[in-house]
Amino acid sequence: MSSKIYFTDKASSRSLSYYLVKAVSSSLIRIAPKFAQKQTKKLLLTPVRSRKREQLPSHFETSQLNTAHGKLNITSVGEGKTIVLTHGWSGSSAQFYPLMEKIAAAGYRALAFDHFGHGHSGGRFANLPLFIKGLHHVLQQYSQQIIGVVSHSMGTVAALNVAKDLPHVLIAPTFGFYDSFESRILSTGISKKAFLQVLSEVETEHNMTFNSMLPEQHIANHQYPITAVHDKDDKYAPFHLSEQQAELHPAFRLHAIEGKGHGRIINCDQTWAHIENSLLR
Repeated sequence: MSSKIYFTDKASSRSLSYYLVKAVSSSLIRIAPKFAQKQTKKLLLTPVRSRKREQLPSHFETSQLNTAHGKLNITSVGEGKTIVLTHGWSGSSAQFYPLMEKIAAAGYRALAFDHFGHGHSGGRFANLPLFIKGLHHVLQQYSQQIIGVVSHSMGTVAALNVAKDLPHVLIAPTFGFYDSFESRILSTGISKKAFLQVLSEVETEHNMTFNSMLPEQHIANHQYPITAVHDKDDKYAPFHLSEQQAELHPAFRLHAIEGKGHGRIINCDQTWAHIENSLLR
């Protein structure tokens, strides 16, 4: 259900369901606040695990990384210097298989992982702090071999929060994260009080504030130029927000693409060309 909230381009429309959800949510937060918070958490923090199982290529390797937050499923191919790939909300490492093949063929190792609550990794719930911590665990485990990071969608938010000493390629970067996150959720009719309570619970649990995780404020602290590949007509991650960052930061190199949307852009030829030029030379 969370994917239907986050991946919609109809945040401004209000249907009958909006008023029904608003009435139920507002009533529950008054009558049974703990139950309302529990249900809101379940609704907002449960990513969709795809029912379509991508066939793992026979020459790919898999492993498990044990962490304090559960197991992370690791998929890799190739040898030598390593590029880490990190997916977005309700995504998985399988989205990167074609890209990983190209990285391996170029003489490098491609290493992708499923975030907590996604793919074959452990955990029922997911959130931005867990995205950041998951990526941190992987980077720490393989630190000696890693030469760059490729991220997509919400994965770009996590990537910009960590690994500031590595080159990055951002695919469909998500800026204006908090405002977009809030507006899409409240557009469903969910009580703002219930929404804020869930956010507060997440911040307390992970000792991280959402304001401190906003990706825009981390760009200037990166040691290498940041390459961003973004479709001009992306419905879910507005292109103009990436343009703003390119205007503010000379080291933020934005490359516009057309006709690939938010998902197909991952494995398109233009994205591969920018990965080659930015990370593999």
